[in-house]
Amino acid sequence: MLLNILQIIFCAIPLVISLALYKSRCRFMAKFHVAMTRGVKVHKFYVQVLLILLLLFHYIYASGHISEWGILPSTAICAAMFSFKLADKCLFWLRSAPRAFAMFALATLVIAFIPHLYTTAITASYILLAALFYPSVRVMTEWSDGDKMAEPGQYPQKLSESYHADHHAKLPYEADNGDKSNISALQ
Repeated sequence: MLLNILQIIFCAIPLVISLALYKSRCRFMAKFHVAMTRGVKVHKFYVQVLLILLLLFHYIYASGHISEWGILPSTAICAAMFSFKLADKCLFWLRSAPRAFAMFALATLVIAFIPHLYTTAITASYILLAALFYPSVRVMTEWSDGDKMAEPGQYPQKLSESYHADHHAKLPYEADNGDKSNISALQ
């Protein structure tokens, strides 16, 4: 019974975290965004925490479902995540390519309805959640200037807005090209 409750909790974690923290402007998330744009050590820690959560989920699932073969694909994904370079590239790619993110999410939904691939669906949902909070290549290059990072406390609101900019979701004629001189056309 306890194992089933823990599995339900692991299912709910991605949904609850994404609803509570995505596009949140709280101080904790501002510090998190600044830390994620600073360097590789934070990225390594982030990937290691993700890997620990996934391995804990696999342990709980394997304890309750002995000799279940469906855990093998997700275990292979976790084994691939031991390579930080591979995990970092995959998370950057998922974050920077919205179509790939959407296709991966759609594949996760399809996999969730295949009975033996439950653990693979949960693993994929955790990877999607991790990619959701990973900085994109655009954010990393935008905030790599020394002037902007000298006083990160001054820019948490701007960094949060830049972190979750949805310019790629708009039509080309509605997208903001960064030109502030053409504000009258929007009114």
